[in-house]
Amino acid sequence: MGRHVYDCHVRFSDVDVYGHVNNVKYFEYYQEARLAFLTTLGRSLESADLGLVVARLDVDYKVPILFRAQPYTVTSWVSRVGTSSFDIGAEILDGDRLLSRAHAVLVAFDLSTQRSRPLGEEERARLLAVLEE
Repeated sequence: MGRHVYDCHVRFSDVDVYGHVNNVKYFEYYQEARLAFLTTLGRSLESADLGLVVARLDVDYKVPILFRAQPYTVTSWVSRVGTSSFDIGAEILDGDRLLSRAHAVLVAFDLSTQRSRPLGEEERARLLAVLEE
């Protein structure tokens, strides 16, 4: 499977008076791309009682994103798989130009106990199948 590609559309309401995307909106773009990526990995990563929570999200801003009709590209990939957590790397690109980079740590979570849990066998297998080193 490799890297997941997501078309990110900038909304007019996302920009400031200078035409730059507000820094908070980057987090939304990365979330939209992350959810689309996780969906491709299948329902085994989330069920009625078992879920995922974001434990950390770091964003580096390289070049301002501007409002335009054409979408930007967000690529996402699994960069680490642990016992109860995994990392997703992501970049927002304009062609080959890097605009922003992000790193997210997701923790497997048991909704009934409100505590972290180990990743299940099937979850780990799906994540390891797309792990990019």
